Amino acid sequence: MHRRGILLSVAIMWFVGGSIYPFLSEVAKKVDTTNIIFIRSVGAASVMFLAVLFFDRHSFKLLRFDKRLIPIVISSILFSPICSATLAWSSSRVPGAVTALVYSTLPAMAVVYLAIKGKLPSRRSGMGVALASIAVAFLVGAPNGPVSAIGVLAALVSVFAWFAATEIWIKYESNYPLLLAIFLQVFIGSIGTGILRLVIGAPPLTRDAILDVNMIFLIFALASQYWAYLALTRNVSAGLLTSFAFVNPLVAGIVGFIAFDQKVGSVQIIAGAILLIGVFLVVREDLKKVR
Repeated sequence: MHRRGILLSVAIMWFVGGSIYPFLSEVAKKVDTTNIIFIRSVGAASVMFLAVLFFDRHSFKLLRFDKRLIPIVISSILFSPICSATLAWSSSRVPGAVTALVYSTLPAMAVVYLAIKGKLPSRRSGMGVALASIAVAFLVGAPNGPVSAIGVLAALVSVFAWFAATEIWIKYESNYPLLLAIFLQVFIGSIGTGILRLVIGAPPLTRDAILDVNMIFLIFALASQYWAYLALTRNVSAGLLTSFAFVNPLVAGIVGFIAFDQKVGSVQIIAGAILLIGVFLVVREDLKKVR
């Protein structure tokens, strides 16, 4: 992946990724959660199919129904419907900026995971994990205004699913061309959301829900985010990969306030500041290496 491609992917994760949260909160007010993740998943799969068809159609010939599909299927289910469903459900109960703040725990999770594997973090990283944990405790234990503890906990489940799916995706590299691998991941996830929709008995899909301008943005944002994030897993360090955690809450807060009049209370602002400081400490040394 060339430098420009890496910079474009990082920009998508920072700014498009941050914008998703307030848009999702807005759509969740009028569309059933299961229908949201189904429309987004099918829409993103369609976009990725067209991308493969246009840019690398010959890669379809490389597809084999063998053991390489097993990790892709598992990560697909974790990304969607599990991660997407809990994120959408959380977004119906807390402002997008708060959900983005919870996702800022991803770098801290990576440090804890490495510590469990025997790779002990530095003192600064350990301090960052402690601060991030305290901040999350504030977010969950001291809801204020429109923020509910159950909504924050649902966002945490979404983060855990995202983290687990990422680790599986990286560890069990399929060696398929990137666009084909991403299309398979999103396509299998869309099948999972369709099955979930049938099991739960979601309300009928409506034309207004599918053609809602906010939903259309979410579809293309999801497709671009998948491309950017999964491409970065092959090309950059963990520090740069999770750097979107710094920017997303700020972008989500600004977009939510300007476009949708979403507000957060003083408790969330203070907890968010502590959380971002903690996350910064966790990845600071790695970001130095990237520079």
